[in-house]
Amino acid sequence: MKLLPKHLYIIGGVIGVILLFVIGFLVTKSQGDKPVAEEQESVFEEPAEEVPPVSTSVKASIKGRTEAEISIVGIPEGTEDIEYELSYNTKSGSIEGVFGTMKPEGSGSTATAEVTFGTCSSGVCRYHEIDGAVNGTFIFSGSYGKQMLEQEFDL
Repeated sequence: MKLLPKHLYIIGGVIGVILLFVIGFLVTKSQGDKPVAEEQESVFEEPAEEVPPVSTSVKASIKGRTEAEISIVGIPEGTEDIEYELSYNTKSGSIEGVFGTMKPEGSGSTATAEVTFGTCSSGVCRYHEIDGAVNGTFIFSGSYGKQMLEQEFDL
């Protein structure tokens, strides 16, 4: 059996060491990109703030299917503003919504707001064809903290 020359053993050893370094680097690099369990962000939403319901004497109504008016009566004393969100399904299959803020008027027991169920740009409006009920959420904020009214509207 003929022995290989000494320089082939040296070249083979150097290539083997380089391969080990490259493989080790790639393995540590791929593991280093993964965040540690406590660093990962949760896939769950933070729990929503618990808001108590407003008095049953508070009534909301919506008049109109395209250009509409929200009207609220019986607003609690001390209310500073009312945030609203209206969501609905359209006949084209999408879920749309309208949101905003209104302030109590006059004596503070009523509030109104104009809303458009659609989009307007450069004076041209494209109204949504509402399919089913409109779901409304109203958050009343004032000296008493926050209170909520959830209501469904058939327009």
